[in-house]
Amino acid sequence: MRFLTKREFISGTLGLLASSQLGRSQTVRSYELKVAGFYPESQNPAIAESIHNSAINSALRGDIKYDYYSGVPEHDFENVLRNVSEQNYDLIIGDIFDFEDIARSIALDYRSQSYLFGSYQPTPEYLTSFSIFENYTHDAAYIAGIIASGFSQSQVLGAFGTLYSANSYRNLNAFIQGAKEVNSQINILIELIEGNIDPVAIAEKLDFQKAFGVDLIFAERAGVEKHTSETDIHTISNVSKPPEDHSGRIVTTTLWHFQPTFNRALNKLRNNNFKTENMRSYSGMMYGGCSLTSLGNYVNRIPPDVLEKASRRIYEIRNENYEVATVELLPVSELGR
Repeated sequence: MRFLTKREFISGTLGLLASSQLGRSQTVRSYELKVAGFYPESQNPAIAESIHNSAINSALRGDIKYDYYSGVPEHDFENVLRNVSEQNYDLIIGDIFDFEDIARSIALDYRSQSYLFGSYQPTPEYLTSFSIFENYTHDAAYIAGIIASGFSQSQVLGAFGTLYSANSYRNLNAFIQGAKEVNSQINILIELIEGNIDPVAIAEKLDFQKAFGVDLIFAERAGVEKHTSETDIHTISNVSKPPEDHSGRIVTTTLWHFQPTFNRALNKLRNNNFKTENMRSYSGMMYGGCSLTSLGNYVNRIPPDVLEKASRRIYEIRNENYEVATVELLPVSELGR
């Protein structure tokens, strides 16, 4: 019932096992909670990996017993989720971004089952054990904007996002905010993509941006960064697994961490207080829910005052002394100002 493929989750799982402080001779205490990971085939791999790795981390600590169902085909989503819901798990985790209504109808039939799903839609009051989260990473996107503005030599930035997505708009607007704080006159050229990524169309858009002088893009739309390696344009990618050697001209990557959200859910379960809640704030930088990867050697191409500003803002956000604006309006290109 797990729909496993050879490569699915293996790098993240092995990475966690390799870095874990649990030796073979150590005793793992008996589990407290039984958790199932439920991963549709259509799920963003980086999001699935973060959820999966957090659960493995908790299992290695002995906090939970963990099973997972990965690569669930779209046509089997309902049947498999119903089957998992009948297995007496304390909690089922995953995302339902493409299956909002189906998941809620299943939860209505299994009201005693607790769920924690990635979702954009609010939960009806009559579903009392159906909590949601988002990869709410606009804090990291804002810091990425600061870094991008300092990195750019042409003072023309590009950004690729998803059309009709409040989450994408929120990240793009946060990126613009960060860039503008460093240089209010910087130009930003935005492309919004609908549907699947067309490599030919992306190549044309990149050529268009390059003609305007863009030397760095924020690839908020996952997958765009794969098409920039053959250009002279550098990239900041978003919620994706970064290459360790910064290949493909990737300066840094925003990351989403599920662990703070998961820890809150587990604590509420232990206290018999798990109920419907929107936990998206736990994806914020204040709780350690998002971050950026190391700049590597690119750190030498960013002015010290910009690096200091980025570090100061991270500190302020984590200590509740600064709040990144949440703007979900359509972002617009700003050229020639």
